[in-house]
Order: sequence, then structure tokens, then C-alpha cells
Amino acid sequence: MTPEDEATAHLLVTAAFHDAAASADERGDTSIGEFSRAVLRLFDEEGRLEGALYSVVMKYAQEHASQDEIASLQRWMAEVTGP
Repeated sequence: MTPEDEATAHLLVTAAFHDAAASADERGDTSIGEFSRAVLRLFDEEGRLEGALYSVVMKYAQEHASQDEIASLQRWMAEVTGP
């Protein structure tokens, strides 16, 4: 994993949960908005996600990112989640 992979992954994580929070707020779904912001706070503090949240980010990346960005995200995920 390169520093660029890590930076790309962090941008995609932030974008995924920021967009989820904004979308939830627009719909008036405060629980999803609060959850998304809590995930972002935890990610800022620990630099990693838990369990299925990685899948949420990958789905977001597949819809919004380039193939190179997805590859960077996959390398970062492999590094932070281990074998």
C-alpha cells in the first residue's frame, strides 16, 4: 500500500459517509444522519472501519470512483483488515 492508496481510501470513506449523512438529512432521517457522522468521527480517530462498513464504502466507490481509485481502496482495505 502506498501513501496515495491510503489518501484515496480516506477520501472515499469520508465521501461515502458524508454523502450518506447529507442524503439522510435531506430525507429527514436523523438516525441515519447521526450514524453516518458517528462513523466519520470514529474513522477520524482510529483510521479504520468495522465489519460491513467496508462494504458500504466499496459500493460507494463502485458507483462514484475510477478503477484506479477502487484499486487503491482495495489495497488499503487489504492492509487494514489483514489476512
